[in-house]
Amino acid sequence: MTTPDERRRNLIWGRETLDEFSRDSSLPSSWREEAAQLLDGYPTVEYLQRFNAWDLAELDEYAALLMKARLLFLRVRTSADCSEQRRYSLGVVLRHFYG
Repeated sequence: MTTPDERRRNLIWGRETLDEFSRDSSLPSSWREEAAQLLDGYPTVEYLQRFNAWDLAELDEYAALLMKARLLFLRVRTSADCSEQRRYSLGVVLRHFYG
């Protein structure tokens, strides 16, 4: 079971991961561009720090975007070029991520 604190923390980590991906020249440009686009619509850190993490309905307006972020994280994680450190980090982010 995911606690509200775990959910909040992993959503913030998801935002940080998208920011990292958008600037990482070792990733394919299409993934960097996708990360940047997702980051543009991603909830702000301020929003994530104050939203009611008990009520997933508060994330409804971001549901499609969060699922796309999840899919990008999974794609990178299963890529043959993904380092073990990044694979581990993405596993941590995905453990309590939305979806």
